[in-house]
Amino acid sequence: MSHKWALFFLAGLMGFGLQQNEWHFIRFGREIVGARIETDANASARTVYDEGARGWVLRLEVLQEGEIVGVKFRPQEGVWNLVQYDSVYFEVRNLSAHPTVVYGKVANGDSENLLDNCRMATVLMPKERKILRVRLVRRPEDPTFEPFKGQFMYYDAINVRDNTVDPSEIRLVEVWLDHPRKGEVLEIRSIYAAGTGQPAPVPFFPFVDKYGQYIHSDWPGKIYSDRDFLPQIREEQKDLSDWQGPKDWCEFGGWAKGPKFEATGYFYVKKVNGKWWFIDPHGHLFWSYGPTGVGFGGDLTRISGREHWFKDLPDPKSKEWGKFYHRRPDAFFFDFAAANLYRKYGSNYTQIVPELLHRRLRSWGFNTIANWSAPEVYLLRKTPYTVAIHYGGPWIPNYKMPDVFHPEFERTLRERMERERHTTANDPWNIGYFVDNELWWGWRARAAAVGEAVMKSGPEVASKRRFVEMLMAKYDRIEVFNKEWGVDFSSWDEVLRKPFQPNMNNPQVVKDCGDFGMVFAERYFSTVRRIVKSVAPRNLYLGCRFHGHIDPALVQLAWEYCDVVSYNVYDNPPDQRVNQYRHLDIPILSSEWGVSSDPQQTPFRSSRGLSPDPRRRARDMERYFEVAIRHPMIVGAHFFQFRDQPLTGRPDGEAVLRGFVNVTDTPHFDLVQTNRRIAYDLYSKRFGK
Repeated sequence: MSHKWALFFLAGLMGFGLQQNEWHFIRFGREIVGARIETDANASARTVYDEGARGWVLRLEVLQEGEIVGVKFRPQEGVWNLVQYDSVYFEVRNLSAHPTVVYGKVANGDSENLLDNCRMATVLMPKERKILRVRLVRRPEDPTFEPFKGQFMYYDAINVRDNTVDPSEIRLVEVWLDHPRKGEVLEIRSIYAAGTGQPAPVPFFPFVDKYGQYIHSDWPGKIYSDRDFLPQIREEQKDLSDWQGPKDWCEFGGWAKGPKFEATGYFYVKKVNGKWWFIDPHGHLFWSYGPTGVGFGGDLTRISGREHWFKDLPDPKSKEWGKFYHRRPDAFFFDFAAANLYRKYGSNYTQIVPELLHRRLRSWGFNTIANWSAPEVYLLRKTPYTVAIHYGGPWIPNYKMPDVFHPEFERTLRERMERERHTTANDPWNIGYFVDNELWWGWRARAAAVGEAVMKSGPEVASKRRFVEMLMAKYDRIEVFNKEWGVDFSSWDEVLRKPFQPNMNNPQVVKDCGDFGMVFAERYFSTVRRIVKSVAPRNLYLGCRFHGHIDPALVQLAWEYCDVVSYNVYDNPPDQRVNQYRHLDIPILSSEWGVSSDPQQTPFRSSRGLSPDPRRRARDMERYFEVAIRHPMIVGAHFFQFRDQPLTGRPDGEAVLRGFVNVTDTPHFDLVQTNRRIAYDLYSKRFGK
């Protein structure tokens, strides 16, 4: 049986105006009870009679812009016991001339961040009316983090009080607007509860539903049954129609309304008015902005030994679902993301999704398909893209660096690059190539860590043979070398044959390792550039995606061969790291950065912040973007990543829900709306002073 209660605002009927902390009456079921209504300082609330609503409604008007502007409703005394109800509903209407984002919240008290409350959000287009539903998610039993130790890379705690409530002790109902403009007006037509609830707490396990979602939470667009996919598709189609992308972009995503430069038909870089830019094939200014990993499925997650974590998994022996299971010698795994694309779009999802992805990127404010994306997507040639080049090796043992003096290095790299000759090579939509990712150049000056690494190798490593040749030419006699390095070798042959750890506290050792590091780096960058340009002379060489501290001398050497220096800059804001190279005055592409995991869709936490601020992700995105877009050396920023990792982790234990879409292919509401707000005027921000 469905139960329902409603809040009817009687203040207008009784001749009251709504003032801060004034007591008013609401209707709770058949009983009239008192409620205190509080408005923010930068808003006003008043009741008016609405003929369409056939009664008095509350109108919230924004007096001054703020991060959030809203109104709170509290019991006159005690609490509201809603244990018999499933959800609270807010009937809201946007009376403004532009879109607005509305949140509703139900809480056990003045809960901080996500603790002890449930919330939901929606976008209201001008004059649009919606019912916003906030599910009263029952708090599960706390399993502690003990069952999850060793399973995850970044987490060491769990919090079951985030995004849940005790429905028997509701002390706050709240409605607010997110980043509203002055003059916005929201009409709250009614608030009511409905549906049949259940007592809390509920069992924690299983905590992952058949779609790979966290069971004990709710968020915009969560899937509860296969029937939810079709209305979600329709709703997104409307959303993409309402938000078609920035109006001042050309087909490549360059600034159509900005100054025009030489149109070469391909991307290149140029310094304009003291700032580095890409120039698109039409000659427009272009700032590269987009997510990595734009494609179909997600990562695999392990099922074996954790079967009790999951609810209603499909039969692995099924012809329909077996293709989404992957078996390895020690365990079997499941691809929730790919399975959900199949559920959502049908068996031909690989033909449907690529077109949709291009529409999404433009609508959300992106103009680039970044690293590790699917060729089936970027080769539609509707959004500029970059290409990741990885090859077979050979590699320095136990070290993330290719053996660049080995003849196989050039052969395998050329063989890999040749595969691009008739696809991405010399394609106007292809910005350029990243070759390798986060090679370990080390934090020491002049890549001395590379020299240290090869000395710990044997004679089979060609780079060690080259380093020993350099030392022989410098010191001539082994006795001189022994004295300078503080070692005791009987011959140069022993130096070559014997792996050993150099004393990196010895300044001479560090200098010699750095001398070799720079020779090694020049060999690496010159060889890569030569091979890339031999296949794709019209596309850019974007570097190796530096990360961590990189010595300026090494960055300067890379710039001699790279068209753009790529750097995975997770520092937020990014200017402090980039400013280390300001004296070089070079174009730097932030080839990877990101924000924290979505705290509404996972219970896993770092013990340093058990209940994170739900607005932190939006703030972090805005802070990074606003600095990067204005920095004279930064020519773009690529967001890691497009799709969430699995809630229960990749095989290596990384389980970060930082994507723009989640495991069910549902866009993350907070990231999409924030990105539209900050990116739609990208070019006027960067070109301005």
